Amino acid sequence: MNRVRIEVYGSRYVISTPEDESYVRGLAKSLDEQLRSLLENNSGLTLNDALVLCAINFEDAYKKSEASADHMRGQLTDYLEDAARARIELEESKREIERLTRQLELLEKGEHE
Repeated sequence: MNRVRIEVYGSRYVISTPEDESYVRGLAKSLDEQLRSLLENNSGLTLNDALVLCAINFEDAYKKSEASADHMRGQLTDYLEDAARARIELEESKREIERLTRQLELLEKGEHE
């Protein structure tokens, strides 16, 4: 477990996490930047207001990412099913080619006799 020291909008925190330190610091930096941007561009917001807006933005991004991942998983499943059907069709086509090749060989033998 890593103990990571971060700073968000002037407040310092120590977080215990299994995640990599640079990853956690990057998260804190992103949150700090969003808070600062919200507070600088909206003078009527309190810190709590900005934190709630950041939380809603993060939750929105998370939900959209989940939906996108679910969609990609569905597409991947469809592609895998299509590939499996194509393999089956390929094997059937190979067997048909072999059957027709044998039939042609038999016909050619019959012509030569």
